[in-house]
Amino acid sequence: MTEDAYEVVATELRAAIDAGDYAPGQQLPSGPKLAERFGVHRGTVYRALEALATEGYVTLEKRRPAIVRERPRERMVVRDRVVYRDEIGYFFDQNAKTWRPVKPPTHRIAPPPNHVADTLGTARGENVLIRERIMAPPGAKRGLQLAISYLPLWLVAELPVIGGSNTGPGGIYDRIEEHFDQPIRWHETIVGRGPTSVEQDALTVPASGVVLVVTRAAQVEREDEELTVEINETSMPAEQFAVSYAVTRDESAAWPREADADES
Repeated sequence: MTEDAYEVVATELRAAIDAGDYAPGQQLPSGPKLAERFGVHRGTVYRALEALATEGYVTLEKRRPAIVRERPRERMVVRDRVVYRDEIGYFFDQNAKTWRPVKPPTHRIAPPPNHVADTLGTARGENVLIRERIMAPPGAKRGLQLAISYLPLWLVAELPVIGGSNTGPGGIYDRIEEHFDQPIRWHETIVGRGPTSVEQDALTVPASGVVLVVTRAAQVEREDEELTVEINETSMPAEQFAVSYAVTRDESAAWPREADADES
């Protein structure tokens, strides 16, 4: 073995998992057994397992063998920068339009995270309406998207229907557009980060995993004032999603280039 022995162990275990030698949900051999098999120190094995956990191949739990995670053979959803609509209402993932909640959505009154409060324009620690859904394809064994909406209580007071379980055809977005008599404008920010404990549970993502988080702000205008009426944070396992969009040219990148036009 070389000084990078853990990489050799990780490579062989990764190949075995990809080949199907260890099925999703199956335990790998214990650390001592792997150490004996590869002729290395237990610390080398644990370092290899930590690398595989970071890549999403296995889940690590104290005093238990590593458990093989379900891994997609290809990305399941490619997000773009377009909003769509069908008979149910607006949706933002073309490939996920048939997805439905894996359990009844919930709603509650509580303070949002500070960064949400700042974007929503509410004071930190101030209560808002929080609506939560865990989404997945029909028949899926686990949730693949955790969608949490945060709405200011002043809007709930004006539009009580959005605070109930049944928000009607088209959901909260249709109710908001009807209330303000104008289309909603959306702005999205996408980041990758480690999962929260809620995301770990809802999406079956290990603490060492990564989630892709799309934060979408819904905005309208009233008396020339721009109002943020909802913040939606949709979290998903990063390994199963990609973002794709057309690249548009700024005026500074127009073609033909100015120099080319002058020469002609």
